[in-house]
Amino acid sequence: MAASLRSVQSVLLSVLVLLIGHGLQLTLLPLTAQSLGWSGTLIGLTGSAYYLGFIVGCLSASRIIRRAGHIRAFSSGVAVAAIAILAASIQQDFLSWLVLRFLTGCSLAGLYTIVESWLNERTSNEQRGAVLASYTAICLGAMAAGQLFLELDHFSLNQLFTVAAILLIAAIIPIGLTSSPQPETPDDIKFNWKIAYQASHVGMICASLSGVIVGLLWSMGAVYASQQTGSVETGARFVMLAILGGFFAQFPAGRLSDFLDRRYVIMILAAIGLTGAALPILDASNSEWILYTAAALCGAGSMPIYSISLAHANDNADGKFLLIASGMLIANAVGAIAGPLLFAGTNQLGLADGFMITIAVAFIGCIVWTGLRIRTHEVSREYFEPYQVLPKTTTEVMTLDPRLHEED
Repeated sequence: MAASLRSVQSVLLSVLVLLIGHGLQLTLLPLTAQSLGWSGTLIGLTGSAYYLGFIVGCLSASRIIRRAGHIRAFSSGVAVAAIAILAASIQQDFLSWLVLRFLTGCSLAGLYTIVESWLNERTSNEQRGAVLASYTAICLGAMAAGQLFLELDHFSLNQLFTVAAILLIAAIIPIGLTSSPQPETPDDIKFNWKIAYQASHVGMICASLSGVIVGLLWSMGAVYASQQTGSVETGARFVMLAILGGFFAQFPAGRLSDFLDRRYVIMILAAIGLTGAALPILDASNSEWILYTAAALCGAGSMPIYSISLAHANDNADGKFLLIASGMLIANAVGAIAGPLLFAGTNQLGLADGFMITIAVAFIGCIVWTGLRIRTHEVSREYFEPYQVLPKTTTEVMTLDPRLHEED
């Protein structure tokens, strides 16, 4: 394992630095928009623009890499992301931010694709599980660590734009100086929602609904929590605890799904998340600890649902592993676009706690839909594949899954 990690250490180091900066900017931008007096609807729309850009980036990344090569494409992607965050600190109006958030989504999708294709190329079949676990831990851990910069009194919100840009740019150095040969260009993403839906009705719908929840947690979570308490630090901690809740729930929930019908595990996770969403709705005290508990439970409930939904679909993949994964990823991203839009709808209806109500409704949707499928469709245990933790990035990460290479 140590030898495999050493062979990709420059790539993993770049990912670590990149995602600390990315995690910081994902929370910093909504909080800054709030300080500018923007409505929740406008802030949510900028979050939707990011996820729309992510879809476009996933679909176009391989063509850019084929034209420029991995290192040049990575450097260009980081440049776009850094320019976007710096431009957002200068041009602080809604239409500019829509464009800049879209560009950030495009660039991050490309950067994930580059990194994951590199890891796949440099990892032996025997070590794929270890490298994938390390990569997943770095992804979630780095994004959680990015929230800590908002705890520092030394920096103002505007100065943190520069800090985020510095971190993004610094990510070029390890990959730029690596002596490792560049990998082959990844294939274009092909996706078919019909095939993914046929493989798992539960998986497809619940992957979309988990996207609604996670997209809303990322784009509006910090704003929601800071509005409840009047503290920017509370907003950052809320997002960090949502990430950590998802991080610590992934493995035990996945392993449980190897012994139970995965659909029951999805219902359990949705019930946990629904409990978290209900806490602030039922408690009018705006207690920080209620908010923190809600964040951890919502993260623990929502983030593993995508991986288990994908695992459930892969149980019936019938050789269409990557095609199904692509459909599920796009469905999840569409859900992430829809989350802030649905929240905007609750604002128009004048609901007092539209943020948590939207999340609660999505969790209820998971429970109801999964329960209906359990009643109408039996699943045979013989088709189950062992669960594998996968980060929700691009379909290129699927090539690291050791199950895909069992016959090599």
